[in-house]
Amino acid sequence: MSRVREALPPEPPDRPPPHGSVTVTRIVMPGQANARGTLFGGVALSLMDETAAIVALRHARTSVVTAHIHAVDFRAPILQGEAVEVTATLVSVGRTSMRIRVDTWGEDLQSGERRFCTTAEFVFVAMGADGAPTPVPPLR
Repeated sequence: MSRVREALPPEPPDRPPPHGSVTVTRIVMPGQANARGTLFGGVALSLMDETAAIVALRHARTSVVTAHIHAVDFRAPILQGEAVEVTATLVSVGRTSMRIRVDTWGEDLQSGERRFCTTAEFVFVAMGADGAPTPVPPLR
């Protein structure tokens, strides 16, 4: 019995580091691609926003809303059937807001070739139960 317990991985921490990052990977399906067979920009932005929201929610531990998206730079397409990988990282914290950098990569799953495709910075604001902005913890 003790051997089985020793072989198991340790339990994950209750809370990830407040300034950690989140990575989400999906396959681009036909309904997410345009007539050229590439990921719709709006679908990419939605996935980026969702991934950034996880970082903001983990840090604030309260409701958050997207307040601003800084310039989005689409550098390369992601093709239908490829993987889209989105990484969001908490960059800075204000009194009620959080700035999160989001980078997106495309990957040809057969060759393993990866391309840097999109980047943006998202600003989220923490919201209290009263619907007003509420303070967030400082970066540690």
